[in-house]
Amino acid sequence: MSAPATQTFTVIGLRMDVDLSELLIAAVLPGPVADDVVCLRSSEDEFTRWAMEFDATDADTAAASAYAHCQNDPDWD
Repeated sequence: MSAPATQTFTVIGLRMDVDLSELLIAAVLPGPVADDVVCLRSSEDEFTRWAMEFDATDADTAAASAYAHCQNDPDWD
């Protein structure tokens, strides 16, 4: 049995600035489109909007990678 193919997903979400390890995912898009995403300013002062690319076998795995990345490195942008 072969391993599932890996592709690039772009995870778009909000990071809570008060607790830098908190992450709210808004969307997971197929493809490396983080540079094309325009993150609008939030009306909330305590959040930072962002988009980041992750290589994964599916969208759920990409979202899990984003959560793990945030938990392991709370200072990432």
